[in-house]
Amino acid sequence: MDQLTVGYLGFLAFIVLIFLRVPIAYAMGIVGIAGLFYVYDPQVVFKFIPLEVYSHTSNFTLSALPLFLLMGYLAFYADLSKDSYDAARAWFGKVPGGLAVATVYACAIFGACSGSSLAECAVFSKISVPEMIRSGYNKRLSLGVVAAGGGLDVLIPPSIIMVVYGVMTETSIGQLLIAGILPGILYACIFAVAIALFCWLKPAYAPKTEGIDTSWNARLKAVKNIWAVVLLFGLVLGAIYTGWTTPDEAAAVGVVGALLLVVYRKKFTWEKMKTAAIDSAKASAMIFLLLGAASVFAAFLSVTGVISSITEWVTKMGFPFWAIIVALMVLYLIMGCFLDAISMMVLTMPVVAPLIVAHDKSLVWFGVFISMMIVIGAITPPLGLNCYVMKAAMGDEVQLNDIFAGAAPFVALMLLITVILCLFPEISLWLPSMMVSKR
Repeated sequence: MDQLTVGYLGFLAFIVLIFLRVPIAYAMGIVGIAGLFYVYDPQVVFKFIPLEVYSHTSNFTLSALPLFLLMGYLAFYADLSKDSYDAARAWFGKVPGGLAVATVYACAIFGACSGSSLAECAVFSKISVPEMIRSGYNKRLSLGVVAAGGGLDVLIPPSIIMVVYGVMTETSIGQLLIAGILPGILYACIFAVAIALFCWLKPAYAPKTEGIDTSWNARLKAVKNIWAVVLLFGLVLGAIYTGWTTPDEAAAVGVVGALLLVVYRKKFTWEKMKTAAIDSAKASAMIFLLLGAASVFAAFLSVTGVISSITEWVTKMGFPFWAIIVALMVLYLIMGCFLDAISMMVLTMPVVAPLIVAHDKSLVWFGVFISMMIVIGAITPPLGLNCYVMKAAMGDEVQLNDIFAGAAPFVALMLLITVILCLFPEISLWLPSMMVSKR
């Protein structure tokens, strides 16, 4: 049996294991290791696999990943999420659907301190959903806003997804993080306008809320209260943008800054620090396991010629680039129903990234594109992890079906944003093009 046939059979075996509900990291590891043993001499494989896993997981840039996770947990304990919501509410509380609009912008603000959409959904499930429901807002609207708004954390830096993508595609982490800023702002603005317009047309979904002080005095006071968010964002992104630090160094600065904020606000306890460290370690371990298994699986697909054969086939067929992008959008929409964000990325990047390079397109722009598709996957059933996290955070107060139903209309808005970013890649590439690189 020739190696290419072995490669395709191995990929088929991987799909079967996924449908048998084998965890994706284990499925990739099993197929990759078994396939390499079939292709190569066992003595070679025993030496190759440890080196391959080590080379992909010991990348120094990956040190930013657990640090950004830890920074997000510390920012939560410093009450930066509550400050973000209070500020947004003071500015937008009186517009149609004001509390929902405020939630979107609060997610954007807090996204500057947290790299995980799951953490953001858990936080705002407790902060904004109860207040919207108490104010007479439609329950599904309230839930959907948080589920979809949590996706802002994937775009607005620091983003864990961007770090993983950058390592996998050997793309500048700094440029990727900066590239998400304008798309994140576009995301928040389109959501806010759509919510306000819908609530203006359907006022029963979001009654006017009384008792919210939206005077200029209250607004200015609210802005002053988010100084900590601005400071943390400036420390991390300012250092990267100006070229003073690398992303991993900036992540370390962010952790120190977040810890100092926790102490300054008198929120410090050893129990909180222990919980933050353990949660960050667990999330990091899961991601590193996926990356290690993906490296072995990708090596198997590469040596058997599967990756090169797919790339050559697509190139020879002469598909226009827009057709490839449409096909990828459909692919990621389907995958998002069954796989989590990191799994989607590690599974597809070895095949998809060469296609983007072959068409001479920017991998920085494509990082923003795939992040948007991952955001959609986070709210689509049956997997939709953002929705499950909200259910876990709120318990019996809500039904899972209501969360999915509330999030469904926002999928159309997300697809619209994705199309805009495809038609106007400059939105993603303008800020990275102006960056100063650290020497």
